[in-house]
Amino acid sequence: MTLKRLIILLPVVFVLSCLNSDDEDCSSLCPGLGVLAFDIQIDGSNVFDNGTYSFNDVTVDDTNSLYSLESISSPLLLLQDPDWSEGDYNYFIRLGDEDSFTVNATFELSSGSECCGPVPVLTAIRINDINQEIPLAEGVAIVNL
Repeated sequence: MTLKRLIILLPVVFVLSCLNSDDEDCSSLCPGLGVLAFDIQIDGSNVFDNGTYSFNDVTVDDTNSLYSLESISSPLLLLQDPDWSEGDYNYFIRLGDEDSFTVNATFELSSGSECCGPVPVLTAIRINDINQEIPLAEGVAIVNL
């Protein structure tokens, strides 16, 4: 078999290996990149809701981190890192010039499946050196400044 034919057939073999009438669609079974969500509060009030800070006031010390502000019931700071794998990750999050907090997150790799490889799963989180209960309530860590 020539190299050209092999290059054409390999993607077809990979697609067909996941197609089985008895199995669900593999693409719907694989979780995406995890997110750490923070409800940041001062005196029990969300700092983005009460106008203390805006998203432009937020900085994260890790240049690989992707962060955004999402509003569900209150605005939440969401943190993602494309480098997450098994291990410990430390973040210093600054809000304006006056407030900040540290996050220490530990991830372990989940078991792989027929369709998906292992994915990082949060197993421990500390905020300002205080352990948080895992799983987080509703997936959100509350940060009191």
